[in-house]
Amino acid sequence: MMEPVLCPGTLEVNMDWDRKARRGAAVADKLNYTVALQPQYRRVPRNTLKRRTQQSYYAYRGYLMEMFRTYDGRVSLTSDTWTSTYGEPFVCVTAHWIDNDWLLQKRIICFEAMEEAHNGFNIKSRIVSCCKNFHLVDKIFSISLDNATANTSAMQFLKEDPSIKLVLDGSLMHVRCCAHILNLCVQDGLDELRTLLEPIRNVIRWIRAARSAKRIYKQKCEEYGLRKKVIALDTPTRWNSTYKLLHDAIAYRDVLTDMYNESRATDGQFITNDHWSLAKIVHDVLETFDNATHIFSYVYEPNIHTVILECIKIICTIKQTSLANPGVAVKRLLDNMKVKWCAYFIEFPPIYAIAAILDPGVKLEGLTNLLTFYYQQLDVQFDVPYYVNNCKRILERLCEEYGAVIQPQPVGSSMGASRFGILGPVLKKSRPDGSGSSSSSSSSSNIGVGEYLTYQFETEENFHIIEWWKNHSSKFPVLARIAKDILAIPASTIASESAFSASRRVLDEKRSRLSSESIEMCVCKKDWDQAEKRTQGLKEEDEEEDDPWMTLDTSDSGGSGDGGNQQQQQAP
Repeated sequence: MMEPVLCPGTLEVNMDWDRKARRGAAVADKLNYTVALQPQYRRVPRNTLKRRTQQSYYAYRGYLMEMFRTYDGRVSLTSDTWTSTYGEPFVCVTAHWIDNDWLLQKRIICFEAMEEAHNGFNIKSRIVSCCKNFHLVDKIFSISLDNATANTSAMQFLKEDPSIKLVLDGSLMHVRCCAHILNLCVQDGLDELRTLLEPIRNVIRWIRAARSAKRIYKQKCEEYGLRKKVIALDTPTRWNSTYKLLHDAIAYRDVLTDMYNESRATDGQFITNDHWSLAKIVHDVLETFDNATHIFSYVYEPNIHTVILECIKIICTIKQTSLANPGVAVKRLLDNMKVKWCAYFIEFPPIYAIAAILDPGVKLEGLTNLLTFYYQQLDVQFDVPYYVNNCKRILERLCEEYGAVIQPQPVGSSMGASRFGILGPVLKKSRPDGSGSSSSSSSSSNIGVGEYLTYQFETEENFHIIEWWKNHSSKFPVLARIAKDILAIPASTIASESAFSASRRVLDEKRSRLSSESIEMCVCKKDWDQAEKRTQGLKEEDEEEDDPWMTLDTSDSGGSGDGGNQQQQQAP
């Protein structure tokens, strides 16, 4: 008999009963199972649990309200709407700011049922109500939203609302979700290729559905010395699932090719090298989009200053792929992506450029060089010097609005660009016309901008932009304050989407009767608890773990094949 195991609280576990219970139906009764393992366990009554949750929720909510009331900076928001599987509509608002210790923070401040129509005026009203509750009516810098027409209308209503005090009359307030734009570009491109990649999907679908295919798949993996791995099917609404499918399928191309070609030998349909060549091209293009989406999804690291840099990497990949692969299918893919891309990024919103200027490794000259290179890759004529100077003037207006600046004594040093990878030489590129640099302004409100732009800094490979501004806040007090507010802007609405993902785990088939107030408490409280531990955005489960279908018995003996009544999936 096994030795008993001590659980938390030094409660002895009956391992003999546990071993038997694992084999029987008693495991299904979670309460009896827990009591058997720990006899001193006492179930918390439902009403007691609800009361304690309410007390904890309202206590922390009051703390957030007081914290925002006394906070001397500005806060950026994300907002989105969602409809549950039971048809209940919700609106979510998250707040993002850099605290007095120069740590990037995120909290859900609203997750309410929204029964009224999801139009611009109602969305604006919900955001304003949330801002009033948390004392943010005069502290909003920006709001990140997806590209729905109602959100654009809501921003216009918000600019006209006299109760909201915005920076520069709200000209920098509306930030479009970059991840959503990337999704639109990829979806337009993949529409042309779905049928061409269908044979690869078919063989994966066959492996997942048929027991005989699972057995063959296992044998083939052993023949090629590969570890048996689940290859998940993609869904039309999630392009990154297509990227993950191709990423895994390419690693198992020999196994999948053998299985498909052997099953279709009679009708002469095969997976060829052309299929895999196309899959590799699509995979490499999607990889750049996936990397950018990952960066735009950061929770505790700023990403607004990287938008232009990541966009240039994407355009470079599209341009290089187009030159190296003149095939019709690839051309259609890239052309469709490029058309959608130009609809949103033919001219970057100024907030992205200003954030890049506030990166001491980029500044004005680096931004000019990057944008010149960007439009060359895009094959578009654009007045880069005019655009960059306009962004500089907006930054100067921000300095005027934020207050006076103390003139520092400049200290020269070299500026490194190694952390920018392949774009480092573009940043260092000298410009003979001299329009990429700026001299110090004689105006007291602009002198910090001029000194910052001409001051040469050394940036290392492990450079951290928030830490840099924290260390230079005494030299550039107003610019540091501006950087503190701008670098808190999220480049995407991933924060709201994460809240909706959490709500799906709260509002499941076993909790379908939860009130909207209880759902809000559960979602917000979980987010707040994770925020205190700085674990927001981390995966709760190992998504790489094999699916149950891969652990089923694949032998011929015993059982009823694929589950008795389950029909065998035909070979692709």
